[in-house]
Amino acid sequence: MSDSSDNEQREIDDFSYAAEEEDQPHTNEKSQSGIASLPEEVIANPDEAFAPDETLSDEQAALNEVFKEYLSEIDGKLIEAGWLYLPNKSTEYGKVDQSMLNHTRNLVFFLHRLATQAEPAGLRPISPKELRHLIALAVIHDYHKLRDEDENRSERFNITIAELEPFIDELSLKEFSTEPSEENSALEMQDFRSCAVDHHATNNAKSTNVTLRWEEYRPFIRLADGMASSTTPEEAANERAQKQFQECFPGAGVELAHHRIDHVSGIFTNLLNAAVDELLEEKYDHTLLTIYQDGCVYLAPQNSCPELTENFVDAVYKRLSDNISDSHPTYSNTDLLAEDIATVNLGHYSLNPSQFFYAGSQRVTQAIIKKGVNDGSIEEGPTDSALESMELLEDDLGRELYKTSQLYGIARFVSTIRRGILPTFLDDSGMKSEEGLRATGYVLNLPEDVAEELISLPPDVKDRLVSGNKWEFSYVFGQALLKKHGQGIKISEAESELIQDIENGLDSLADESNWMEILRENHSGGYRSEVVSFIQKHLRIGNGLQGEAGALTDTFHQYAETSRRGRICSLCSGGLSNRHNLGDMQPSDDVTMIRGGFTNRDPVGSGKRDNRVVCVPCQIELSLRGAASNNRYTGRLFVHLSPDYFYTPFAWRLYNRIINQFTGDNRVRIGRLAEAVFDIEEPEKFNQVLVELTQDDGGRPMIDSLSGGFDQEAQYGAQVVGYFKELYDDDTGNDTEFQFFGAFLALAISSHTGMRVYLSASPIPETQSRDFREFVKIGGGFSQVTAFYGDDVPLSELQGRLRSAAALIKLGHALQGNSRKDSLFAKYLRVTRNELLPGSHLLKRAAQSSDEGPYIPALMRYAVTLDEQAGIKQHGSNMSDTPHSRVTQLADLAYDAIRPASGHGRKPHRVERVFRESVKAVSKTGEQLSRDDYVMLVSGRLQKMLDRQAGDGVYPVSTEMSNAGTSLQERIEKYSEFFVDEILYGIANGRPSQLKRLKNNLADGFFGATLRAETRFYEERDQETETNDADTEME
Repeated sequence: MSDSSDNEQREIDDFSYAAEEEDQPHTNEKSQSGIASLPEEVIANPDEAFAPDETLSDEQAALNEVFKEYLSEIDGKLIEAGWLYLPNKSTEYGKVDQSMLNHTRNLVFFLHRLATQAEPAGLRPISPKELRHLIALAVIHDYHKLRDEDENRSERFNITIAELEPFIDELSLKEFSTEPSEENSALEMQDFRSCAVDHHATNNAKSTNVTLRWEEYRPFIRLADGMASSTTPEEAANERAQKQFQECFPGAGVELAHHRIDHVSGIFTNLLNAAVDELLEEKYDHTLLTIYQDGCVYLAPQNSCPELTENFVDAVYKRLSDNISDSHPTYSNTDLLAEDIATVNLGHYSLNPSQFFYAGSQRVTQAIIKKGVNDGSIEEGPTDSALESMELLEDDLGRELYKTSQLYGIARFVSTIRRGILPTFLDDSGMKSEEGLRATGYVLNLPEDVAEELISLPPDVKDRLVSGNKWEFSYVFGQALLKKHGQGIKISEAESELIQDIENGLDSLADESNWMEILRENHSGGYRSEVVSFIQKHLRIGNGLQGEAGALTDTFHQYAETSRRGRICSLCSGGLSNRHNLGDMQPSDDVTMIRGGFTNRDPVGSGKRDNRVVCVPCQIELSLRGAASNNRYTGRLFVHLSPDYFYTPFAWRLYNRIINQFTGDNRVRIGRLAEAVFDIEEPEKFNQVLVELTQDDGGRPMIDSLSGGFDQEAQYGAQVVGYFKELYDDDTGNDTEFQFFGAFLALAISSHTGMRVYLSASPIPETQSRDFREFVKIGGGFSQVTAFYGDDVPLSELQGRLRSAAALIKLGHALQGNSRKDSLFAKYLRVTRNELLPGSHLLKRAAQSSDEGPYIPALMRYAVTLDEQAGIKQHGSNMSDTPHSRVTQLADLAYDAIRPASGHGRKPHRVERVFRESVKAVSKTGEQLSRDDYVMLVSGRLQKMLDRQAGDGVYPVSTEMSNAGTSLQERIEKYSEFFVDEILYGIANGRPSQLKRLKNNLADGFFGATLRAETRFYEERDQETETNDADTEME
C-alpha cells in the first residue's frame, strides 16, 4: 500500500490525522497487559443506566433492548477473544493509548447513543434492525489488526470468508445481527467481510467487491470509528468529522458541535459541564452525544452555536449555581443544613456566606427556621444569661414571658432572620431601626402591635437590648410566635406555615425582584464574580474565542514582578481576583486535603513556608469534595480518572456505579487484592478485584470517591478517588510506602475500570487527560517510587507494572509473616533498584524465614515476575537476554547434571553449591584467561566437587534419569560452556572480579530457579505415576 493510501486510511479512522505524519504499523501481538472488562455488577440492571432522553418512546426502548443484548451476549466474548490486552492505539506509534476492547465499546456505545437521539434531533431514524447490524459490523471492523498480515500493507485486507467465518461464529455475531421479528434479517458473511476489508478508504482496501448492504452502512461505521478514535471534543467535531457526518445524513440541517473547558478540577468543572449542556439543550436545541473529561459533543442545528456573551455566561452561572444547590443532600436537604448551622453566644446563629452559594438563599432560610423551632424544650429553662435578659425585658414590658429554652431557640432564629436576612431589603438596617422592627414582624406574619410595642420602648431600654452585638427584641417576637402557634410540639408542627409566612414576607419586601437571588448575591457575591471570571476564561463553545477574564490577575506579572509568589493559586496556578485579601484565600491544610509533602511553588530559601493561596474555584472544588467525603486524613493522594476516550451518558452512569462503591468506610485487603490483580486476566480474579477494594470487614479503609452522593445527572466529566491509609502500627509509615501503595491502587483501579489515570499529590490535577498519551501518568513528587513504576505507564506495560507491584506485596508480606509493617516496603523497593534479581533475593529470604513447606512454591511465580520485569527494564523486551532467563537456563542445565541431595530443606548453601563452585573456578585464577580455559576450570572443579561430596550435598544424575540423555561429562561440559558464555561474559562482561561482586544475587536467582526445576520434576513424576496407575487399573 502506498504512503498516500495509508494516509487516507488514517484520515478516515482518526479525525485528528495530520498528513505529514509517517505511517506506523498496527500492533497485532496479544499484549500481556491492558484493560479488563466491565464487572458483572456494573452491567447488571442496565435499564437503570439509560439516560432519561433514551427512554421516551417505544422505538428507543427497542433500541435499548438491542444494546442490552450486546452487553450480555457479545461484550464478554471480546474478552475471551483476547481483546482485553490488545492495543488498538498505542503510544509506541504516536497515539493516545486505547485498548481494542475500549475502542470497540466506544463504537458500540456511540452507535447506540446516535440511534436513540437521531430522530429527536431531526435526523433520519435508525431502526433496531439497523442498530443490530451496525453493532455487529463495529465489532468486526478492525479484524485486520488481529492478523499477522497486518504488518504487510499489500496483505492487510486480503481477508477471505473462510478465514473470517470461524471468528464470526465464535462471537455469535451472525445470530446477534438477526432481528427477532423479521425473517432472513441477519447479516451475511459477505457483509462481514465487506466491512473487514473496506471500512478504510484506501487503495489497498477491497472496495470493489462489497455488498450493497455494506455500502449503506459504511458511512456510519466510518463515523463511529472516527468518533471512537477522537481524544478530545474538538477533534470529534472537526471538519473531517463534519464531512463524515454529512455522508451519514445528507441534506440534514444538523451538524456536530462541542464545548470544552480549558481547566479540569473535578466536581466543580463536572457541574459546569452539565450546566453548559443543559443551557445548550434547552435554549439552542443541542442534543448530547458524548462526554469527555473536559467537554461534550452534540448534535445541533446548523449554525446554532451561541457566542460567549456576557448574557450567556450569566445564564451558565445561574445554571451552575442551581446545579450545585441541587446536586448533593448536604445542600439540598434542609435537615442536614440545619445540623450544620452553628450557634454563637450572642443569641443568634452563625451564617456562613458560602452556605448561600452552595445551598441557595431559600434553603438557608428554611434551615434557620427549622433549626430554631426544634432548638430547645418547653420542659427546660434558658441559660442563666438569657434568663436574666428575659426577666429584665419582663419588667420593661410589664408582663411575663415563657422563659423556656424553647423560647430561647425561637428567639435565636428570629434574631438570625433580622441580622442576617432582612438588612439586604432595608433602607435603615440599624439594629434599633423602626423599619427593621416592623419588617421583622411583617415577615413573621405577626400583628403590627408586636413591633409597635417594641418601638415604643424607651431609648435606654433599646440600647440595652442591642448592647454587646445582641438583639434581644427577638424574645418578644418569639413569645408572639409561641402564642400564635402554640408551645411544645405545636410550634414544630407549624414549621411549614412559618416558612411560608417568611418567604411570602421576603417576596413582598423584594417588590418585583427575586428575593432569593438578591440575598444570594448579597452574601456570596464574591463567589459569583470569581466563578463568572473562571467561566469567561476557560469555557469555549465550538470554535468561538475565549471570553475576557480581566478581573483575574496576570499570572506572569505576578510571578515575575513580585518578591514572592503573589496572587497566584497554589493548586491550579491560575490568577486571583483583586477584590479579595490574600488572607481570605489561604484555607487550612485540612480544607485543602493536601499531602504534607506537597510543595507546589513554595518559594525556595524562605525561612517559613507560606500559607497556600487558593482561588475561589479551587476552594469551591475542595468544599464540594468535603461534602462527598467525611475523611479528613492529613495525608492523601488523588487518583484522577478519565475515560478512554469518552463516555456516553449510559457509560457515565455505569462507571459511576463502580466509583461510588468507594465510600471511604469500606476496606481494602491489600494482600488479597494483590492476588486478584496478579491474575486479573482471569474472569473470576477480575471480579474479585472490586470485591477486595470494597470489603466490609478485614483490611483497612484506603480509598473513597470524592464525588460520592452527588447527582450523576447534574455533573459529569471527571472522576476523583482519594487515597489515604491507616497504619498497622503507629509511626511505622513513611512517604515511600505511602506512595507505593497509592500507585498500586491507582493502577489496580485503572485496570479494573478501563479508565485512564493521573496520580497526583495535588487535589487539583496539574495536567488533563488530553496532555498525556500513556494510560497511567504519575505526577511529580513521587521520586521514591517512580524508579519502580516509572513516571508513566503505557498500556503495553500496564499489567507488567501492576503484576510487579502485586508480586512485591506478596513477597513482602511473606517476609513479615503474621506481622504487618508497611515501612519495610521502602527497604523492599531498594532491593528492586539495587539487585539484578530482586524477586529471587526476596524469595530466598522468605524461604529462610519460613517453616512451611508448601508456602515457598506458591511464592515462586511472584519472584519470577519481579525478576522478569527487572530484566525488561535493563534489556528491553528481549526476554532471552535478561539475567533471569540466563540464570534459569543455567539452573535447568545444572539440575539435569548435578542435583542437591534430598533433604536439603531449601538450605541455600546446598541448593546453590554448583553455582558457587562455578564462580570460584573462574574468580580464583587471578588473571584473565581464554573462554576455553574458563570452561575447563568450571568443568574440572565440578568434577572434583562430585568426587568429594557425591551422596552428601549433591549427587550426579544418571543418563537414564536426565532429560538430555547424554553422559554426565557431556552435561557438565554443556553447563560449563553456558556458564562461561552467558553468565561470565553475558552478565559480567568477561570479568571474574565483576562476577564475584554479583555472585550473591545471581546465587539468589540460581536458588529460585533450582527450586522451580525441582518442583517441575516432582510434579511430572507424580503425574506419570498417576497415569501408570490408571493404565494398570484399566488392564
